[in-house]
Amino acid sequence: CESEGGKETLQADAVVFAVGMGALKAFSKAPELAAHAEFRRLANLRGTDVLATRLFLDGEVTPPYSANACWGFDDKVGMTFFDLKTLHAPAHASEPGAVIEIDYYHANALLALSDADMVAKAKRDLDTMVPAARGRTVVDAAVVRLPQAVNWYFPGSYASCPQTRSEAIENVFFAGDVVRDLGHGSWSQEKAFVAGLAAANAVQGRSLLEEVIPVKADEAHVALGRTAMRGVRSALRSVGLPAPSLADFLW
Repeated sequence: CESEGGKETLQADAVVFAVGMGALKAFSKAPELAAHAEFRRLANLRGTDVLATRLFLDGEVTPPYSANACWGFDDKVGMTFFDLKTLHAPAHASEPGAVIEIDYYHANALLALSDADMVAKAKRDLDTMVPAARGRTVVDAAVVRLPQAVNWYFPGSYASCPQTRSEAIENVFFAGDVVRDLGHGSWSQEKAFVAGLAAANAVQGRSLLEEVIPVKADEAHVALGRTAMRGVRSALRSVGLPAPSLADFLW
């Protein structure tokens, strides 16, 4: 690593890459790591831009759920919005009104907006999604721009994702929702948390999911859907046709 005095070597028993796809792609360019095929594959990965807004309102607003997925305001931009008073209780209990976070994904076209314009847009979007918010005023806000910060999964990216234990370097490990061998069932932020526990277990020579709470079994309708989809894919492959992916429905 670089320091004021030049290059510095830090001794470590283990190294955990707890970063996303964008950072892993950057690491893959280091000559020492690029000597290994495992790290060269990371160059296939990529991140997507995120813009996070947090609105402090002058009165209470109750979204449908504590976490809500949505889209449709901007072309190719996905969104989630969160009721932080519920999710982070009791951290915001002293606030006089609702605390709502609205995150925009694949937000390349929004990053250039000023903070004031972005706050105004987020409030307009919230008013559309939660009509009760129209009578509330923003008393404080924060905007954070995160270029290439969230993993961008695409057809074929799975093969380039790392496993928890490095295939090439004995004392190197990976954590985050980018790992592909977790076998837990969680996803996104929850998977990243579980992957961190798994990496810690791996460093200590334990099984990856030791003392990790498993995901509850699928509800009946979800299990039925999974079984049906596996049957469709198997039938299509048997006659030489490609199985459908999520990308077929998005583009």
